[in-house]
Amino acid sequence: MPEVTIFREGKHDFRPIAVTPRIGDTNWLDTRDMIEKRIENTGIVMSSARPYQPRWFDKENWAAIITWLAFSAVQIRASSFSHGAFTLATAVVTLSLLWFIVCFLQAQSGEHNRSNYLRLGLMWLTIALNEIIVPNGFTPGLAVLWVALLPWYLSERWVYWSIIPALFPFALMMLVEGSNINSLLMLVVCGTFQFFAIFAMSKARSESLARQALALTHEQLIAAQSRLSLQAADDERLRISRDLHDSLGHHLTALVIQLQVAEYQAADPQKPQLAHCHQLAKQLLHEIRHAVSQLRQPMLPNLAEQCRILASNFPQLSLQSRIATDLALDPVSTTLLAKVTQEAVTNSARHGQATSAEVSVWQHQASVCYRYSDDGVLATWPLVEGNGLTGMRERIEQAGGKLYLSAQAHAKNASQLSLQIDIELPYIGSGGMATL
Repeated sequence: MPEVTIFREGKHDFRPIAVTPRIGDTNWLDTRDMIEKRIENTGIVMSSARPYQPRWFDKENWAAIITWLAFSAVQIRASSFSHGAFTLATAVVTLSLLWFIVCFLQAQSGEHNRSNYLRLGLMWLTIALNEIIVPNGFTPGLAVLWVALLPWYLSERWVYWSIIPALFPFALMMLVEGSNINSLLMLVVCGTFQFFAIFAMSKARSESLARQALALTHEQLIAAQSRLSLQAADDERLRISRDLHDSLGHHLTALVIQLQVAEYQAADPQKPQLAHCHQLAKQLLHEIRHAVSQLRQPMLPNLAEQCRILASNFPQLSLQSRIATDLALDPVSTTLLAKVTQEAVTNSARHGQATSAEVSVWQHQASVCYRYSDDGVLATWPLVEGNGLTGMRERIEQAGGKLYLSAQAHAKNASQLSLQIDIELPYIGSGGMATL
């Protein structure tokens, strides 16, 4: 196969990939921890990359952007009528609305960090500021977008209470400036829209949790199916070895003894032929015993076969494996690389929107080199390493290896990036001794 360069630290810019979950309420975190422990006990590498997050101008965001444009147009028009088109107040309203949509798009990650909580707070302050400057505007409509983000940050027990702070600026200005039937009607209608937005996004969060739980269960089933297949094969090999030992082995032993007796009792002209038959029977008995010993050994994991099983479980992803036929891996390295491949394939199919991937494994001097690449798209780079890749890196380092992550130019679009995983492990071989 063609020579492939393994990237080393200090020569290239390697940064980890982000794997922060999008769902963040307490109930989900408790469930996630429980699933992680259960997966860890079964030895499955769990995919920890966050769910697919749309970029700013993807089709998933167009509904929010169009809603923001409509509400902003009403707000700016009301400010122009009240304060004039080219005044400081209208400029502040316009800039605050632009800041509002930027905070909204950035807070979609659902990551529970100080920056996102600050964005949510600034969005509420923007709503309050707009209500103060333009009391006759449509700020409760902007609050619909604000409350639509909260189900990803608050538990279901508290998220519906967020309607109160969402409507508070508008209700306060009603008390200050006096209310009328139109104001009360807007308060009720916008409160209803906010309730619906919270309800819809809470359902979306629950569905996302259900999809992830289903994906984890699917990974468990795949691993269980693989273990059952290996166990069934090992049981069959053990049964065959016992049959060979109990039947054929005993008969061959008796034949060897009888030929030895016949050789001693035979006349001189027949002794060479009987001696030859005696040697053939002894050789056959030795080969049978060797075959029985080999059959009693558990079947070693095969990386190419596990890649084939992974490919069958992800029909939307074309997985090509290029593994040197003369490469004999030890069981530990094979299992480790299989888990890495499972993690990478799951992330490629579910989060990278990849349609093809390639696994290459070869030996270079005293090392086993592994490379995984696909045609998926990285949303951002550099990224932050999470539980999945952290566990992967720790396992590889415990085995004396190194993990390198790099962003490569996309095969079809040079302006986009794809993830490439390179691993270097010490070559031990099937015999279990490290190569020096």
